[in-house]
Amino acid sequence: MKSNFMLLILSLLLIGNSFNGQAQTTPTQINEKGKVTGVVLKSGNKPVEFATVTLLKVKDSSLVKGAIADIEGKYVFEGIAEGQYLVAAANMGMKKNFSQAIKVNGSPVKVPAILLGEETRSLKEVNVTGKRPFIEQKADKMVVNVENSIVAAGGTALEVLQQSPGIQVDKDDNISMRGKNGVIIMIDGKPTNMTPQDVALLLKNMPSSNIDQIELIANPSAKYDAAGNAGIINIKLKKNSNFGTNGSVNATYGQGALPRGNAGINLNHRNKNINVYGSYNYNYNRQFEALDIYRDNIENNGRIVFDQHSNLNKTSQYHGAKAGIDWFLNKNHTLGVMVNVAGNRWKGDGASQTWIGNGERVDSSLKTITVNTQNMNRQSYNLNYKGKLDSTGKELNIDLDYSRNAENQYSDLYSGYMDAHGKIYFRGDTTRSQQPSVINIKTAKIDYTHPLKNNAKFEAGIKLSFVNSDNNSRFDSLRYGNWEYDYNRSNYFIYKENVNAAYINFSKQFKKFGVQAGLRAEQTNVEGNSVTLKQVNDTSYLNFFPSIFLSYAAGKDHQWGVSYSRRLQRPSYDDLNPFEFYLDRYTKAGGNPNLRPQYSSNFDITHTFKSILSTAIGYSHTTDMLSRILEPGVDPETGDTTIMVYKYMNVAKKDNINLNISAPFPITKWWNSFTTLSVFYNAFETTVQKELIKRASGGFFGNTQHTFTLGKGYTAEASFWYNSAQISQEGLFKMNPMYAFNLGFQKTVLKKKGTIRLNVNDVFNTQRFGGTYNVTNREVKLANRWDSRQVRATFTYRFGNSNVKEARNRKTGLEDEQNRVK
Repeated sequence: MKSNFMLLILSLLLIGNSFNGQAQTTPTQINEKGKVTGVVLKSGNKPVEFATVTLLKVKDSSLVKGAIADIEGKYVFEGIAEGQYLVAAANMGMKKNFSQAIKVNGSPVKVPAILLGEETRSLKEVNVTGKRPFIEQKADKMVVNVENSIVAAGGTALEVLQQSPGIQVDKDDNISMRGKNGVIIMIDGKPTNMTPQDVALLLKNMPSSNIDQIELIANPSAKYDAAGNAGIINIKLKKNSNFGTNGSVNATYGQGALPRGNAGINLNHRNKNINVYGSYNYNYNRQFEALDIYRDNIENNGRIVFDQHSNLNKTSQYHGAKAGIDWFLNKNHTLGVMVNVAGNRWKGDGASQTWIGNGERVDSSLKTITVNTQNMNRQSYNLNYKGKLDSTGKELNIDLDYSRNAENQYSDLYSGYMDAHGKIYFRGDTTRSQQPSVINIKTAKIDYTHPLKNNAKFEAGIKLSFVNSDNNSRFDSLRYGNWEYDYNRSNYFIYKENVNAAYINFSKQFKKFGVQAGLRAEQTNVEGNSVTLKQVNDTSYLNFFPSIFLSYAAGKDHQWGVSYSRRLQRPSYDDLNPFEFYLDRYTKAGGNPNLRPQYSSNFDITHTFKSILSTAIGYSHTTDMLSRILEPGVDPETGDTTIMVYKYMNVAKKDNINLNISAPFPITKWWNSFTTLSVFYNAFETTVQKELIKRASGGFFGNTQHTFTLGKGYTAEASFWYNSAQISQEGLFKMNPMYAFNLGFQKTVLKKKGTIRLNVNDVFNTQRFGGTYNVTNREVKLANRWDSRQVRATFTYRFGNSNVKEARNRKTGLEDEQNRVK
């Protein structure tokens, strides 16, 4: 508790320093060599607070470094190589201006004051030429202009994304927004259609200098698939017409209690007629996991307690490759083909010991040993056409997709009972299983955009998807020295799904007011066939998903937004399989063929002050919420009622209220911070074994990240996050607090084309999950820990023409369906 309290105090101090550090005047040692200083002023020689300042090469206007001026309008660039440069300054509501060319030859250079005048052009023109504040609030999204971010120079796309309001990246590089997992990542409006691991590797190898904007869409419009409750992150790349070849290679080695590493290469070639691109990534990961479960049961014949301690050692090897080609038929029409392939081999060796008694003494114990392996192969193919139909901006996009996901799981389980003294007196169970699964997905998608008069736009589209999931699980039991087919555990399940969707969307921008409204309809046909149980579930349903977004620019310092959207989340294909299987003698997991999609209505009010401080208040109401629940079960052969079943259920409802505040802030010329605070209240309600269960709690998540520019290509970073006690959506556990402190160092080498990074994640080894769960006559306590503290060393090298336009990373139609493949 003392350690917990001290880390919380440290977090609060760091957050406090982020907002108070500007008023402090701490003496610093600045490298005078290659130092460029200046000031940004407005009429009356008054300073422009927090103006965005960029250093550009005279030769090609390429970005060298970015900075944010302090409260006095002053800025500084240090460690600048010899050469000729321009300084550009910008601020919301003001005309962007440039300095005269300056020459850096090793001596300090003081740039004459840059004067910014008020922007007098119409709002339409401002949107085209003056949209460079750090944060913009628009009708349906928040826009982060990366050019105005201090971290943009020399970083990666993932590093820039971590600085964006409300975005968190966890220990495994999983990306969440406003505390919600399952974010869809897009590049130039096109879903990446990759696993979270592949997305992280892609963003780690994408230079931040190629990024123009990041769009954070908490409530997606009707144009997007209705599935997904966490929102969309769209990364917009800078555009240019240069030709040539470029690429990058990277390698990482990490060491915790166990080793891990990855390596990859990206290549891109572009000329007047074609763009050819490809990438390959390899990941090796060893990980351990320790899980303790304490179950206290009150049965008819008295109290029985299970105290279980489990350890699992996991090893995985992943290979992923992508290749594609775009043909530029002419300046308005493009035809492309893209192929994605991936393979993964996973193995997990587990051992658990469960002590059984009445809470006062141990009567017996159960020992379980498991060996699990999984082989996965995934292939996806995309054919895409993009056409600009005329000079007014009419556009047509067509996508045809096919994906095949094949997995084969093998498992061996041994369990045996022992008496209180550890002597084996009964051989409980020895089984083996083979569980092949094949999921085929086909989609067709058409999107049409039609500009209208007076800054308005109409959009419409259709999408058809067809899914076929074939799962055949065979279990054999060892009886009297022979393997026998186990009819009680084996299962064959076939699932078919067809979704037909269409949408319309309208948007218009007035002088200070913007509006966007849309409607999406999705008609779903589902058939689940448990061949083994001779059980067929056939259903169809039609849903409508409206969305509306309003924005208002109250002045140069205040932007407001209001939004509403209705969304759904469908269950994964595996979770619809009704079959149950034993994790150990007293714990089962299984699917639920009666699962329904969950639906959510989401409201948001957002405010941005001076393009710096961002505030959002949100409310969401979810019905039929999907959550994995521990419920009492019964052994069909013995009638044992001490079984716990772990399966997904439709919780009756969930209500969420949240407040999110985030702000980047320069503390000194060499110290920048970014702080996010989310406060929320969650209320859940469900019925388990005819008992009405209500869970509700408040909580908060805080993350403060600090970047230190040390000069001569060195930078350092420190971050701390804290997740308070709360009711976890996954299983309705009353979750204990979680927190971690991370450190990182970076050095640019090889004429800034290479980067060496050293990171220490979870420095104090505090990242743990724990909680309690009470239902009917049972209390469950859970504690989970893993190899969270690790040291990682990474080397990245970018080669070739850095100005070559990025590969199109175009849209595919598989994103929603692929995300449901586990």
